[in-house]
Amino acid sequence: MKEKELLLIPEPGQKPAFLATIRVVDPSPAVVNLWNAIASDKIVLEGYTRDGWAWKPSPTLTNLTVESTDGRKKVRGFAEHLKERQKSAYGRFGTTGVWVVSYIQKKTDNDSRMDCRVSLDFTKVPHCSLKLRSLAVPPSKNEPPAKPIEARPAGKKSGFLGKLVGAQQRTNHHVAMASTARKSASPSLSSNSAHAGSIGESAATKTAQKVLAEFRQACQDKMLDFDLAAEEKLEVPVTLATYTAGLSFEDKAKVTMEILKYMVYEAAEEVNEEWIAYKEPGGFMDEATFAIYKEGAAPPEVLEELNKGELPDEVIGQQRAMQDERVRQANQAEQRHKTQLELAAHRQTDEEENDDFAALNSNKRDRRTIEDYEREKRQRMK
Repeated sequence: MKEKELLLIPEPGQKPAFLATIRVVDPSPAVVNLWNAIASDKIVLEGYTRDGWAWKPSPTLTNLTVESTDGRKKVRGFAEHLKERQKSAYGRFGTTGVWVVSYIQKKTDNDSRMDCRVSLDFTKVPHCSLKLRSLAVPPSKNEPPAKPIEARPAGKKSGFLGKLVGAQQRTNHHVAMASTARKSASPSLSSNSAHAGSIGESAATKTAQKVLAEFRQACQDKMLDFDLAAEEKLEVPVTLATYTAGLSFEDKAKVTMEILKYMVYEAAEEVNEEWIAYKEPGGFMDEATFAIYKEGAAPPEVLEELNKGELPDEVIGQQRAMQDERVRQANQAEQRHKTQLELAAHRQTDEEENDDFAALNSNKRDRRTIEDYEREKRQRMK
């Protein structure tokens, strides 16, 4: 089979650089027919994507294992580069063909081999966001070329007829110039009108399925970027009105906060099953902030809230009643304890006051004379 060159555009606007000369390894008839159906001898990888269609299994994309024959062994390094960034490289060929190098590669000991995915019609690939290349429209052959304006010597013509002919020539000259300028500006106007038409068409064909698909893809991109980042927490703010704007009444009922919440949780679980997704408390029904924690980064209160799980209303009511009863009993016990302390303080105060009264005048001096003492003694003896 004929070999092909694999080229790569390093950055947008730059020329393609040589990556490898490749040939297919699998000699099966289906693979050989697909390889021969690719008319181009050069495959240019023009961009990167993290969309699921490029790396998820799909019956519309055929898996190919290619081998580098130039001896440079650059394909393995390129595959490792894609794996680190978790991005897939793609390149279009022909009218509808697409060549994809996914960041998910099979383990192999051969540094010259790399897994690729090919489709001759990417319009049949589910959720593929690629567009057909716009072909340049050649100028119409029926349009007559602009007549060149002949230079005439300057001079003033006499008579009424001469003035009329001169004015007509000047008018024709200006009209020709204006039509030429308008023709040159027509491509930009047509492109603007086409762009406006596409915008109007996209706004008119906005459906709940499209909104949910775009939201799912945005969540996947955020999760992949978060996986490569050093941060341990990712906040995903969601406003329901942003996604339901422009939808019909029937489609608005299909886009709910619960569905968006499920998509955020699903995207986090697809990237890493050990991550913890949590909906932070808020005061609005149509706005929410979802927090994604990496393994071991979730705070204790979040783990405690998640461990409670979803309980029936009856169980929640019983738990709330039991908690209220415990609070009431604790308040009563505290009130009794305070009352006992106050009574004990009052008793101690009374005892101290009685002791002071009993000891009053205990050290008073006896001021009686001897005669008074003898008189009282004789009276007691009688």
